[in-house]
Amino acid sequence: MTTEKETKKTCPVTDILENLRAQLHTEGQLPAKARPAVARVARIVTEVTLGRGNIKNLEELAKAARELEQIVPSLGAAVLASLKKDREEWAAHVEQNTCEAGICFVPRSAPCQVACPAHIDIPSMMARVGHGDFAQSLAVLAADTPLADSCGLVCPAPCEDVCVQKAVSGAAVFIRPMKHVAARCADVKPNLEKAAPTGKKIAIVGCGPAGLTAAYYLAQKGHDVEIFDEREQPGGIMRYGIPNYRLPESKLNAEIDVVRNLGVKINLGYTVRDAKEFQKKGYDATLLATGLQNSKPLGVEGDKQDFVIGGMDFLSAVRSGKNPRVGPHVIVIGGGNAAIDVAMTAFRQGATKVQMWYRRNRAQMPANPHEVELALAEGVELVEFWAPTRVLPDNRIEFERSRYAPDAKTVAPVTVRADHIMAGIGQDADLSWLEGSNIKTEWGNIVVDQTSLLTDEPGIFAAGDIAHGASTVVAAIGSGKRAAESINSYLMGVPADYESLKPQRRDEVPFLESTPAQRVSPERAHIEEIDPQVRKFSHEFMQFDWDEKVAAVEAERCLRCDICIGCGLCELACIEVGAEALKMVETKNGRMVFNDFTTPAEKCIGCGACTSVCPTGAILVEDRDGYRVTEITGTVVRKQALEVCSCCGETFSASVNQEMETRMELGKMTRDSVLCPTCARAKSAESMQQMQWKTSVF
Repeated sequence: MTTEKETKKTCPVTDILENLRAQLHTEGQLPAKARPAVARVARIVTEVTLGRGNIKNLEELAKAARELEQIVPSLGAAVLASLKKDREEWAAHVEQNTCEAGICFVPRSAPCQVACPAHIDIPSMMARVGHGDFAQSLAVLAADTPLADSCGLVCPAPCEDVCVQKAVSGAAVFIRPMKHVAARCADVKPNLEKAAPTGKKIAIVGCGPAGLTAAYYLAQKGHDVEIFDEREQPGGIMRYGIPNYRLPESKLNAEIDVVRNLGVKINLGYTVRDAKEFQKKGYDATLLATGLQNSKPLGVEGDKQDFVIGGMDFLSAVRSGKNPRVGPHVIVIGGGNAAIDVAMTAFRQGATKVQMWYRRNRAQMPANPHEVELALAEGVELVEFWAPTRVLPDNRIEFERSRYAPDAKTVAPVTVRADHIMAGIGQDADLSWLEGSNIKTEWGNIVVDQTSLLTDEPGIFAAGDIAHGASTVVAAIGSGKRAAESINSYLMGVPADYESLKPQRRDEVPFLESTPAQRVSPERAHIEEIDPQVRKFSHEFMQFDWDEKVAAVEAERCLRCDICIGCGLCELACIEVGAEALKMVETKNGRMVFNDFTTPAEKCIGCGACTSVCPTGAILVEDRDGYRVTEITGTVVRKQALEVCSCCGETFSASVNQEMETRMELGKMTRDSVLCPTCARAKSAESMQQMQWKTSVF
């Protein structure tokens, strides 16, 4: 008996388009004369996938496919066959803008904004920095996070991993520091407006990034918000888990003050003993955002000995001012960002030799690669492919060769002596205070509805690490945003507007002027840092700030994927007219992008076909100051002198007229005047008619 396997849904429209594009983008696949015909068919199909099609488009597509069949039979026949076989789906695309597979009509936001857990409008933010408008750049950030500066310093930058520039030049735009530049250079803070008071009271347990973010948005909606935290200072993991040399206390305090200034009351030194206690006190809703406060133990024999220290406990003690001393030899177990912070902090607390023992190799470490480089530069030693098996008396620990090592079966265990052993393998939470409620837990986290973040206890929500597991500051911010929207919906009896949380442009920002070479430059700006052998003994901020000029140059490398959505219509139109001036490539994530801003300077004819089909205004072709200028997202790729037609007086690009001049030569015409393409065609036709008449006479 055959079991039907679940298969990925496909769309016949997209299948046809992908085949056509593959033919166009594979060198030597098509004869030159066939490329315009293929491009025409692909352009019409693309219009359909964008929701710009109608029944007439399908008629036009069928006609174009029949013409293509005469040139490339297999391609034309494939399109015609799909139009017949899948006619209902084609009709649904153009009549109802629906795609059964859910592939077409998906909003094409910038990949960086999509990858950001807080969905920050990164292109608009960077463009404002490039223009020197730091106040507006910070306002763009403030729409999506109250912790812009903190993100600019500690975010692992998942946005950079998907940056399209990385696929073009090999080096992503350096996005993370831009947020810090905007926050530091803005002379005016965003004007945060509050809605009229709703009379609703909300208790938030935990003053970390998730709790602060939720309070930030709920207060703006007019709710009365109080935060309760058992620590002496607000900030949660940002204050007690991230070292001062990465996130200075002064910067964190400034951002917390923004939340306070919205009327949010922060109660410190408060221990919650009952998840429902705030409901009993008359609060209308409760958000649990306590984070993961405790260090996860090594989980091996002997790990409770005094010289074994939890990594998070160590970082917290340092940030609390307890000044714990360690070393001289410290071993850190783990390979994540927390383990990196523990290792680097150990130097600052007295260690002279710090080793990180990790069960995999460097390439497989979950820590941010840049953070790893910082640690190694300070002298942290990375020992790969070893896993702890037990802790022995007299400050010894036993390791066995990890199963991930190529020589796992041949290398014997080793025993190492160290003054302190620190567990940097993760965090746990104490959830004993949830007893007596209906709130469920699983794997050390609170179970929530993944959409609303509501627990099984009415009116109690959970967000951040406590709900989703240990993650990043920016992920907690995104969770806090969602929690705020859900709580507001619950309290006000209105549908939750989750659509507003999705990636979207927050600002209409003019393009930055840049040269073609700069737009695809593999040289990205770097951050100057204090000498590793100097900074390793200090808790002071370890890097030098970018100045405005450096930030502006880096901003120019942004390809503005918020406006150029990668639909490819411009390239197809350019092939269709025979110019072949615009070149696009497909990234590994399926995004179409320009990878060549220099070819248009040689091949662009200034016809304007590209701008006529562009749905977003990413391409501009206009006449100014005696030139026809072609711009792609603000970068001038061609500047052509204009001529004035001696017949009709219209201006036109000289390169557009070259083809006409050739035709005139073939017709044995004498070019004693400058004609625009329209007048040249008319003149050429007249001349050919005369030549035919003379031939018939003689």
